[in-house]
Amino acid sequence: MKIAVIGYYGHNNLGDELNLLEMLKLLKRQKEDAEITVFSGGLPYLYYETEYPLVLADPLGLEGYRRALNTFDLIIIGGGGLVFLGANYFNFLLEGVTAPYIFSRVGIDARAVSEAARRELGLILSGACDVTVRTAQDSRLANEYFGLSCDAVPEAIWNYRAEPFRYVYGGKILLVDINRYAANFAQGLSSSLSGLQTPHTICTLSMQDMSDDAYYNVLSTPRRLILPDAVSLHKKASFLGAADIVVTSRLHAGLVAISHGVPAILLKSTPKVKYLAEELELGALYFDRVPESAEIDDLLGRREALRAELSEKAGVMREKAAANLIRS
Repeated sequence: MKIAVIGYYGHNNLGDELNLLEMLKLLKRQKEDAEITVFSGGLPYLYYETEYPLVLADPLGLEGYRRALNTFDLIIIGGGGLVFLGANYFNFLLEGVTAPYIFSRVGIDARAVSEAARRELGLILSGACDVTVRTAQDSRLANEYFGLSCDAVPEAIWNYRAEPFRYVYGGKILLVDINRYAANFAQGLSSSLSGLQTPHTICTLSMQDMSDDAYYNVLSTPRRLILPDAVSLHKKASFLGAADIVVTSRLHAGLVAISHGVPAILLKSTPKVKYLAEELELGALYFDRVPESAEIDDLLGRREALRAELSEKAGVMREKAAANLIRS
């Protein structure tokens, strides 16, 4: 069986590449002899070593891309937040593609809505053999905007297990990962981190190789150790899995932390971060304002108790995320 996988790959985005890695494991478990090709709209290579080839889609051109896709037995679109109601990134599926396709565990973004895009996406989604979304809120949006009843199935990244990094720095480790969608938190967060009473070391991590991630990480921290981008996929994930607390506005940074029992302060940014907090019933860890120093100190003091609670929730999510990608 020949399978094409399409998503936000080849952009040096740690969360999406880890999710892809776990998707491929699920596919190989289900279809051991499958020939899998990953199509990328970004780069044909990454900073980190990968176990899969990336094929650039753009040089193929629209018709060439459609011809290539028609050589596959199945096309899988996912995972990640790929369905943006403000734009249609799947125009190649509107006509000319005869191979069956599914949308697997995708997120839906309704911050901006274009009626033309919504109409086209509705046609594309209705033509899919199967559509699953990653949270209950995404399921609600699928019904509201497309009239679809979609099962919510957690992303495959919940299955990922990192080998914890051995930090040798002093005190508790606070790992900060802020992107431009939480720019309004930067100055206040730096002040709150300056006021911590708990002995600590602050580290920053960029989930994606983008200058604005590094910029807002620096703005948000009074002093910091900058963890490198140019390390292996697994080493970078190990930084998240071994911190004492993660402060982030990025979905997958929070998810990977929580999946390893690490408390994550989830800062309001794009709606998907809030959806994660709601899915896990972790409203106390979601902040639409700058957390105060005392609140961060309190979470650091309760880290072990929180770890047990988060590990239990992560176990439930892993069990659900282990479901087959191809459901029929």
